[in-house]
Amino acid sequence: MGALTSSPSPEAAPAATRRMTRCECADLSFHEVERRLREERLSLDEVTRRTGCGRTCTACLADLRAFLQAR
Repeated sequence: MGALTSSPSPEAAPAATRRMTRCECADLSFHEVERRLREERLSLDEVTRRTGCGRTCTACLADLRAFLQAR
């Protein structure tokens, strides 16, 4: 009887890291957040309060901050 070999299952493979580009909860793109910051001269806190962006599940906040810092 030969040695058993196995290949990693798809479930075991690490997921590719993908940054978020929008707040799914508020249905708002990071580009729209940036536009409001720039054109309406709002603070990030004001934008998040008015839109709900980053206030429900908060999953997008780290990526939103990284997006804005890179601009």
